[in-house]
Amino acid sequence: MFDSTFASGAVSAPSYPSEKYLVVGKLMSCLLSALIIWRLWRFTISPALHPSHPKEFPSWMPCHAAAFFRDSNGLLSQARKHFDHSKAPFALTVLGMTFYVITQSKHSAEVYRNTETLSFEDFVQGLMKTNGNRDSAIRRMYTSLPVSKIGFPNPQGESLGVLAQKMHIHQLHPGKNLTLLQERVHAWINHHLNWGSIQQSTSPSFKGLTHIELPLYQWCSDYFVRLGQHVYFGHILAEVDHDLPNSFFQFDELIWKMLYQYPGFLSYDMSVPRSRIITSLRKYFTIPQVERKEGAAWLINSMEDEAKAIGIDEENLAIIMFHLYFAINTNTRKTAFWLLTYLIYNPPLLAAYRQEIEPAFAGHTLVNPFYIQDAANCPQVDAIWHETLRLSGWSASVRLVTQDTVIGGKLMRKGNRVLVPHRLLHFGESLFGERPNEFRPERWQRGNLSRSSSWRPFGGGKTMCSGRFLARFSVTTFVATLLRRFDLEVVGNPPFPQADEGRPVLGTMSIKEGHDFYVRLLPREI
Repeated sequence: MFDSTFASGAVSAPSYPSEKYLVVGKLMSCLLSALIIWRLWRFTISPALHPSHPKEFPSWMPCHAAAFFRDSNGLLSQARKHFDHSKAPFALTVLGMTFYVITQSKHSAEVYRNTETLSFEDFVQGLMKTNGNRDSAIRRMYTSLPVSKIGFPNPQGESLGVLAQKMHIHQLHPGKNLTLLQERVHAWINHHLNWGSIQQSTSPSFKGLTHIELPLYQWCSDYFVRLGQHVYFGHILAEVDHDLPNSFFQFDELIWKMLYQYPGFLSYDMSVPRSRIITSLRKYFTIPQVERKEGAAWLINSMEDEAKAIGIDEENLAIIMFHLYFAINTNTRKTAFWLLTYLIYNPPLLAAYRQEIEPAFAGHTLVNPFYIQDAANCPQVDAIWHETLRLSGWSASVRLVTQDTVIGGKLMRKGNRVLVPHRLLHFGESLFGERPNEFRPERWQRGNLSRSSSWRPFGGGKTMCSGRFLARFSVTTFVATLLRRFDLEVVGNPPFPQADEGRPVLGTMSIKEGHDFYVRLLPREI
């Protein structure tokens, strides 16, 4: 029977595979239809029904997460192009968060003026929690304090979290407190930027009788972190942990993982050096203040006193001060690298820089560092500083919308975020002239670009970077002293280093991995 059944063809092949494919096909059709309907509603019908809302940059996925994490600057540029470079705010969604993107300077001014319904403290508190501050410590930092409290004046009855910004301004805006820090910077650079000190540093790969070769990015980073921590914390912190600058370098090159709040299993390489920094700062603050007070800046001592007065323990104090430590050190090291790199790759510009700073020196010694801060004395130095900031800056401002708010004629809904990407504003041809992607300092010698509302390298409003004056003084003093004392040559023929534009930072961009290059330092005869 078995043979005859097969012979007669009575038994056919099972139909299950074709039915399975049919089900899968129907499922895929349903998913595709749902996606088309969702996209039609989200980006066509809903905007037509709500013309007062910012138009949203469309996508075929529920959000732009992959593109945002890969290259947020590129995504924002693509979105702006999609809307034909319209000056109206637009929206985009990343991992369930809607950002309203501001692309016109007039609208960014509205953002910075609005301190009632747009909050910066949300971003700060989020960082504090990400980096380990307990909720109780964050609440203490943002609980209003009495007008009559002792210590730093508090006439408005604000919290320490808000007062901290005013304390930064007290220390870092022009005046005697800033001058004290500038004098420390000048003295440290004068003492540590010489042949013997550079030979003893950890960066040089070759130390000869006539020259030294070193990786420029790594060296600038090590030098400026040591400078920054000395100026603010004195020599005690270096004694607590001599390798702290290296830990910070490792952390800061991966800071985007902190900003994006990567989970622990994906951010171990960032979290380990972060923990080492916090541990070293905790050890520093366990030393009796009387033993370190004289070497530390007023800001460090005062922040410590104010925090302890509201019950912040040493563990949480170290984390709070960690945020100050990376704010001090994250940008100057990279800005110095980019400024030197642009000069090294442009010998005529380097020669002009040297000639302009010459009156500030007596032999190899910078006797008047304030001379080179004055644009009237040194217009080239001023123009090169601004152009370096323009091309190397990644800064952006973020605010939480705490109540429905109208910006640029568009309704921003409560719970979403407003994003002001300054880098987009810094490449507008209408203001900065032709070829905005090129390093052309001469663009700053016409008109008054540095006072334009589109020029925001340090943010804006009450959260504008208070360290901008000391940053410029430190970088220009370093570069001037280096060029006076040494000739610099590129080792080999490396291409111009590329900036890592895709990853967010809190100011100046890093270089792409593998793009550091070696320079040869030769003592210069005067």
